[in-house]
Amino acid sequence: MRVRSLPVDERPRERLLSSGPEALSGTELLAILLRTGGGKRSVMELASHILEQYGGIAELCRVTPNELLSIPGVGKAKAAAILAAIELAKRIFGGQENKSQSSWEGRLQEWISRLGLEEREFVVAIYADDEEAFVGEDRLSYGGLDGAFIDVKYLLRRALRMGASKVILLHNHPDGALEASDEDIGLTKMLSQMMRLVGLEFLGHCIVAHGSYKWVK
Repeated sequence: MRVRSLPVDERPRERLLSSGPEALSGTELLAILLRTGGGKRSVMELASHILEQYGGIAELCRVTPNELLSIPGVGKAKAAAILAAIELAKRIFGGQENKSQSSWEGRLQEWISRLGLEEREFVVAIYADDEEAFVGEDRLSYGGLDGAFIDVKYLLRRALRMGASKVILLHNHPDGALEASDEDIGLTKMLSQMMRLVGLEFLGHCIVAHGSYKWVK
């Protein structure tokens, strides 16, 4: 059904303004971003088709520009609007607009939300001082679904240069599994030993998957 054929108070844009965005379905919200239909589909049909292609809004967050552009009816303008909205959501969840958090726990929670949207594996280090106040962070590496690798010597140098006394490591599992691999456990033990040698305290290694997390023991 074309949006213009709907009563004015049932159109997505008008309903958003009168009832709030939470009242709209994912299809309606996406239709507002698309603005018009394409590929012989109305805007509502195109929005529904895109969500069906990716299994819903959560999976749409992983879409690439080329994947969007391969969908009939989605040109550069529509693809750019979708990707911009996704990136805004990632920055909001990740706290990219405000990194002056008072504690490392706050930064950890924000990274847990942000990494849950990623389809590649990322390794992040969070640095804290003696009072466990946040002093800095690094995205150390990223990889494909097969894993990511980190330079441990670089990690130690960065922590010392920032004046940190405590370090927290986290990485995501894009496949959704929270169980630690043998490599995860081995890395955790090795980091704890190496940090102790240079006077750093290793507060832990956290695995993130789809918004949940688990500490490696």
